[in-house]
Amino acid sequence: MIRITLFLVLMTFLSPVTTGQVLKGKITNESGQPVQYATVYIQELRQGTTANTKGEYELKLGQGTYQVIFQSLGYGQVSEKISITGQPVVKNVKLPFQYYMIPEVRITATGEDPAYGIMRKAIGMAPYYLNNISYYKAEVYLKGDLMVNKIPKLIQKAMNAEARRAEKEGETGIRVREGDVYMLESFNEIEFTAPEKYSQRVISFQNTFPVSENDISPMDFINASFYQPLIADIAISPLSPQAFSYYRFQYLGATPQGNVTINKIRVIPKMKSQQLFDGTIYIIEDLWCIQSLDLSNENIAGKVSVQQLFIPVRDEIWMPVSHKFTMNLAMMGVRADVGYTGSVKYLEVKPNTSLRKPDPLATGFARMQASATPEKPLSKNQEKIEDILTKDEITNRDMVRLSKLMDQESEKARPDSLKESLEIKETYKRTVEKDASKKDSSYWADIRPVPLSELEMKSIRIRDSLRTESSLKKSKVITDSTISLQIQPKSRFGRTVRDIVFGRTWSDSSGLSFRMGGLIDIQNLSFNTVDGFLYGIDFRISKYWKNRNSLTVVPEFRYAFSREALLWRVNGTYGFNRMKQSSVSIRAGVISRDISTGGGINKLLNTATSLFFERNIMKLYESGYVTAGYRTEIVNGLNVSLTGAYENRTALENTTSFSLLATPREYTPNLPVNKYLDSTSNPVNFIKDQRHYDFSAELVYTPRQKYSISNGSKYSRGSEWPTFTLYWKHGVNEFNDTEHSYRHYDLIRFDISKYHNLGAFSELNWKIRTGSFLDNRYVPYYDFHHFNEQPLPLIIDNYSSCFRLPDYYSLSTPEFFGEVHIKYTTPYLLLKFIPGLSNTLMRENLSLSYLGSRHHKNYTEIGYSITELFLLGEAGVYAGFDDLRFRSAGLRLIIRLN
Repeated sequence: MIRITLFLVLMTFLSPVTTGQVLKGKITNESGQPVQYATVYIQELRQGTTANTKGEYELKLGQGTYQVIFQSLGYGQVSEKISITGQPVVKNVKLPFQYYMIPEVRITATGEDPAYGIMRKAIGMAPYYLNNISYYKAEVYLKGDLMVNKIPKLIQKAMNAEARRAEKEGETGIRVREGDVYMLESFNEIEFTAPEKYSQRVISFQNTFPVSENDISPMDFINASFYQPLIADIAISPLSPQAFSYYRFQYLGATPQGNVTINKIRVIPKMKSQQLFDGTIYIIEDLWCIQSLDLSNENIAGKVSVQQLFIPVRDEIWMPVSHKFTMNLAMMGVRADVGYTGSVKYLEVKPNTSLRKPDPLATGFARMQASATPEKPLSKNQEKIEDILTKDEITNRDMVRLSKLMDQESEKARPDSLKESLEIKETYKRTVEKDASKKDSSYWADIRPVPLSELEMKSIRIRDSLRTESSLKKSKVITDSTISLQIQPKSRFGRTVRDIVFGRTWSDSSGLSFRMGGLIDIQNLSFNTVDGFLYGIDFRISKYWKNRNSLTVVPEFRYAFSREALLWRVNGTYGFNRMKQSSVSIRAGVISRDISTGGGINKLLNTATSLFFERNIMKLYESGYVTAGYRTEIVNGLNVSLTGAYENRTALENTTSFSLLATPREYTPNLPVNKYLDSTSNPVNFIKDQRHYDFSAELVYTPRQKYSISNGSKYSRGSEWPTFTLYWKHGVNEFNDTEHSYRHYDLIRFDISKYHNLGAFSELNWKIRTGSFLDNRYVPYYDFHHFNEQPLPLIIDNYSSCFRLPDYYSLSTPEFFGEVHIKYTTPYLLLKFIPGLSNTLMRENLSLSYLGSRHHKNYTEIGYSITELFLLGEAGVYAGFDDLRFRSAGLRLIIRLN
């Protein structure tokens, strides 16, 4: 059963009334053609439904007289007073075509299209309409259809094999065929409490879809409001504050409807893009809210079309009472048509009385009531809002101001408990009745407001016959021992071989689990010139208790074939007090470790550069270590980590010159290239054997850190403030020289970082870091501050704070340093305006990095890149400068595997 989204929440259905009488009929246009999915709204019940593809509708109503409104996009509204007595009522309706005229008053002196003035006020008022409801309760009926037009044989075979497996186990298996229609329907009760709490109770559902309905669910689109800047984090709304940067608008005229005037606006994307809509939006004059919309978006999955129709369900509260969602799915050779419709019955609607409606929005009788009722004096913000709304024409600047002012008013209207609390509580709760999937055909016939088509009824009959057949098979398997014995278990030897080769996880009901990594795992095999080929296996043992405490032990073993050494490590972590995310950890092992701790080269990439190009970039030493750590939260947003460590460091040399391809190059020695390691430098800096001890403390503080609590565990959820990090490390090195001396040093480092969501797929990331050694006379290269250099043309994994041009290990320093990283991301900047590229999901980036240290006093690096390249890649060009003098440039291709 598909999950009803926030949007379908706005679509409710008639609750079961077994004693009700039938109101039914057919809705056509003036030419006699059926009006598909036309809206039928019962004003007294605040209930809406839709006609089917033949224009047929059917409702069960109690006795009485009702004002029934018939409406559809592109047609005029028809309102009929209908009396329901003891007999079924047939009411056929003809909807007149709706004509939009351009009044002279809309012709502006500047020649600007009148649509822009209308949209400025609608965009400015969007925050008000997003927050003007405090509570509603509704009943929702949802029906979805899936028609498979084309499916590759391989995918069809796999899906049908899964259906046969289900049938063998006595379950219902739905097989997929081209040309068949599949359907689902559900009846739900929805409650919404501002600002964003939704509760869904699934009362009944049935489903004949051959795939998980979540695979083709409209949830991403209908779990959003078009008053929001982004729709499901996929496309930019025409009512976004940044809409004028992405859309053009065309005024198509106006038409009267009851006491209001409807403006028809054409929405035209400025470029072809998967992140923009195309279509028509209807705005109500003076109220500046949505009356209806018909918009489509073409994305990687296919073309998605959304239609909404709004009706005033209470006073001047306009809410969607009709929703239609269609999708032309086209992915991986599969072509299918998906459609969803919903019907609505609002049981209760409460306006947000804390959010004042600006006087210019009041119309007719509502305006007279407002003037007769004494109200509190206007605040300064409210006066500014009304000044803007009373203007005949407003500017782009007015629009932005209006939107910000309405945001501020909406925030003020939030309950004080929500303003002061940093806890983000669960906003969506879904429960399913125990017998929800067991309703019979008579139940559905009684509550279904949208008549089924012949193909939909055929789909249910096929499903019911398969369910009966599966039930008989299941019963026969249980009662017939001869048949049950025919199902032999797979070979134990075969299962064991499979588990060893591909890995497996074993678990039991007590919370204990054991995972063994498979022998065939590319991450278990690597090559470097110190160890030669490295191959091994890893395990994971976990135990979870009912109080949310946990213990995890991860042993790993590797064998270095060239230097004939067994390498190993064991990481153990015990987590407790989940409200503070506390943990203690112990790590120990003997491994080959990268000399740099700033980021370094990816092992897979180093394997490739070594074997194919004889470039042994990674420099290693042997580390025999024991580390103990403790982490906890002191108060909300303030975390402390304490670590003590011992390490026996052994310098290593290359042990192999093996490569797959012969090149003019030779492997370089296993020593980093850095100015502090040349012959004139302090010998203490050199790479040599030593014992190391250290203690470190780290404080991480995020003011007003928001959080959520789930199952007794606390999780960070971001903040409007930056994150501050203070790190201190005291190190002691025991040198194996003639004096057998111990040398001490202290490192202090301070970071500030922040991620800003700028809306409309734009974001800004920045990080500032500075630090210094208090006494750097006895700091070996192992303990330098290491930066993240990534100079190769191809980079695996994404690094947010790195330098793209300097060589590995070259920037490391034992002295005072400072670095800055800034990255701005936006969907449209330069290349995305080029036809062909505009219709991709790629985003453009500008980056700036700065480094100040002794040997790199003012190194600056600027870059331009495109991310989401084929969804997981990034390509960019970068230039480096020393004291603003050009130093180098390069192209970089990044493959994001993390």
